[in-house]
Amino acid sequence: MIKIAIPGGSRPEILEVVTKAKQLYKDVVSFFVFDTKENIGNSDVWIYEQCETDEHSVKQAVTMAARGEAQVLMKGIVETRTVLKEVLQKEHNLRGQSVLSHVALVNLPGNKPLLLTDAAMNINPNTEQLKQITNNAIDVCHRIGIECPKVALLSSAESYNPKMPSSVLAHDVAKLYEGNNDAIVVGPISLDLAISKEAVNHKGYISAVAGEADVLVVPSIDVGNVLYKSFAVIGKAVIGGTIVGAKVPIVLTSRSDSTESKLYALEFALQQVRG
Repeated sequence: MIKIAIPGGSRPEILEVVTKAKQLYKDVVSFFVFDTKENIGNSDVWIYEQCETDEHSVKQAVTMAARGEAQVLMKGIVETRTVLKEVLQKEHNLRGQSVLSHVALVNLPGNKPLLLTDAAMNINPNTEQLKQITNNAIDVCHRIGIECPKVALLSSAESYNPKMPSSVLAHDVAKLYEGNNDAIVVGPISLDLAISKEAVNHKGYISAVAGEADVLVVPSIDVGNVLYKSFAVIGKAVIGGTIVGAKVPIVLTSRSDSTESKLYALEFALQQVRG
């Protein structure tokens, strides 16, 4: 049984997700909700604990994960920064890697599912930070069954340009993975050459990742945020995101996310746990 702790979870939009998840996964998952609001569920849906403040609800949920009593944290209607601040408290010993990062699973019509990182957490990573962000994504790939992921370090072009910071960053990080057997990491590479076989054939581009990327790694949060929203709004993708690098995946939800996206994010986290 995979246990999921949700601070700020006693809200109609979270109840809808949990109810559908219970129907989909039946005896696979159980939910524990911590909130300041009145319990709107029942014992068939979740176990509920009343809390005095949002901070208290977050602390209770994170403590449950820290004790090994929950395998997934799922953010309800509380501030993301409140959750992350508590996760990073030394007393919990939940930091698994030096850098936490956001990894989104993108189901884009006409394409195979992609991982996108980091569109929501690290603002302007340096070489070592981008390497750790890439490591986190590779680890997620291994957990969900992609044994040797093809990773694209994005820039605006596929050729190294010392005057273009994203190109230099991608080049420097890619060099660190030479000889690595756990993943194929290429950069700099443009988005079209990372995911489009048509573009690859048209340009005559050759690399081990060409048109077949499993992971897109962006050079900054601005690029990631625009790409994430473009996939969702223009590309009509279903996207589910988790924070990774902690000892448990953290499911991020927002009020604007559809129920389908929230379920997709939860399923993504469950895949990581089931390994």
